[in-house]
Amino acid sequence: MYSLKDIIKPVYKRGDKLLTTNYRQISLLTFFSKIFEKLIYSRLYKQLCTNNVLVKEQYGFRINSSTEAASYNVINEILKAINNRLSEGGIFCDLRKAFDCYYEILVDNLEFYGISGKFLTSIQSYLREGYQEVLIDKINAYDSVSSVWKKVTTGVPQGLILGQ
Repeated sequence: MYSLKDIIKPVYKRGDKLLTTNYRQISLLTFFSKIFEKLIYSRLYKQLCTNNVLVKEQYGFRINSSTEAASYNVINEILKAINNRLSEGGIFCDLRKAFDCYYEILVDNLEFYGISGKFLTSIQSYLREGYQEVLIDKINAYDSVSSVWKKVTTGVPQGLILGQ
């Protein structure tokens, strides 16, 4: 039905330029992909809000929310506990690889939260039929190099509207 043809452009972050882990993979989306993803995002967000799936402590992927708001909330709760002579504690998770999972897990979670029918089928098709290539600009003064197209089986590439 729908498929993602994604061009990945590595952008240097820091450290040794010879290590691939020091590059952020940015997706260059087609116009169709951007529109399709915005449609999926708006419908999915509406579904999650309508069914109260997202808790107030969920700061990621929400309108009018940010890491600053999450940090403020944590600090505020700790200070309130200290002022009231209560014990406080925290559990912190490293979520750098949170989206590096197989699509079946994402689809199972969507089904669990009530996403079904043609909407789910469209999302499945979009994810499962995805391909990507890596484009590296200016190997020398004139040329750029690209990899072969490869099927994507895991993860949500950075730069996608659904990956924000």
